[in-house]
Amino acid sequence: MFKRTLASLMIMMAVLGFASFAHASTVTTGNAISTRTDYEIIKPEKEIYSSSERVVLINGRAPSGTEITVELYGTTDLTRRSFNLDRLPAHEDYILIKSDSVTSGNLGFFQKQMDLVRGINKLVIDFGVEGVEDKEFIVFKYDVRRTDIRLPYDRESGGIRMPLIR
Repeated sequence: MFKRTLASLMIMMAVLGFASFAHASTVTTGNAISTRTDYEIIKPEKEIYSSSERVVLINGRAPSGTEITVELYGTTDLTRRSFNLDRLPAHEDYILIKSDSVTSGNLGFFQKQMDLVRGINKLVIDFGVEGVEDKEFIVFKYDVRRTDIRLPYDRESGGIRMPLIR
């Protein structure tokens, strides 16, 4: 009996010993004080990524009733600079395609769906609160049909050249 009680106490101390503590700075919004951790983007998870999907889903958390502005910028490569994820366009190369707003719900969550254009897209999410920075995401939308690997065609033999090593 004593061994079981001692083992239970040790397990309980081990579980309670792993508790984590978090500290957040405060932001004053009107009469209420809230923490910066109240404003977060859940999806997209990465700041820079590529996707073949035509639509991107944006969701996150904000205090109930907060109006969030989502802006979608695209770029046109008229200068033939061949922008990619390693060489991003300058700020003046982006064109505002769509600006939309969404209000967080009763539970403090919001979501918005945006249609992407082919090429490099920049999403700017503004919470409209002083002290909370805008979030920026870069999404490179590519076409799957154009990225298929094709074997080179040999005109002289009238067929496809087969590589020596596969």
